[in-house]
Amino acid sequence: MKFFHFLTFAVAASATPVPGLELSTEKPKDLATRQANNLAQVALNAVTTASNTIDTSLDTIASTLAAAGDNINVDVQAVLEANLNAISAALGQGAGAVTGAIAAAGGNIANAVTGYGLVQVLQLVTASNRLVALLKQLGVRLDATIDNLDAVAPAALEALNDELALIRDAVDPFVTPVGEIINAVRRITLTGSLLLTGFDRAVPGLLGILDDLLGGL
Repeated sequence: MKFFHFLTFAVAASATPVPGLELSTEKPKDLATRQANNLAQVALNAVTTASNTIDTSLDTIASTLAAAGDNINVDVQAVLEANLNAISAALGQGAGAVTGAIAAAGGNIANAVTGYGLVQVLQLVTASNRLVALLKQLGVRLDATIDNLDAVAPAALEALNDELALIRDAVDPFVTPVGEIINAVRRITLTGSLLLTGFDRAVPGLLGILDDLLGGL
C-alpha cells in the first residue's frame, strides 16, 4: 500500500522561481515591528530545519535498507523505526515553532505581517518552495522504503506502519500555519515600501497544491 503518493506537478511547484518583486522609493514603515515579529523568518527556519533533519533520516533509512538486502532483522527494524520517528518529530517541532510564533503575535497573523518588505516576502517564497519540495521528497522516498519491506515480519511491519501514520498525521499541522502566513501576506496591502508584483505568480494556489499532495497520503 502506498502511504505517500504525490502528484507529478509538485516537481514544477517545488522549482517555482523567485518572483519579480519591486521596491518603491518610500522608506519602509514599521521596520522595528517587522524585525521583532518576523513570521516569515520563523517559517523559513522551521521548514529548513525540518528538511535537514528529514533528509538525514531518509538517507539513513535508504543506506540501512541497501546494506541489509533481504536480511531485515530486528536491528534493521529498530533503525527504521527510530528514523521514521525522527521524521514525524521533526515535522512536529516545525509545526510547534510556527504555531508558537503565531501565538506570540497574539494569533493575529494579518497584523503581524502588515508592513512586510522585500526581505520577508522572499523568505516566505523560499519557505513555500522548500516546503513543497520537502513533501514531494518525503513521499517519493517513503514510497521507495515501503517497497523494500516485503521481508519484514507482520508484527514488525505493523510497528513501521504506525510510525508512517504518525508522519502522515504530522504533515497537515505543519503545512497549515505556514499556508496561513502565506495567504495573509497575499491578502494584505503591504505598507508603501513594497509592490507585490509577482508574489501571486510565485506561489499560485500553494495551499491547493499542498491539499492535492496531502490527498495522496
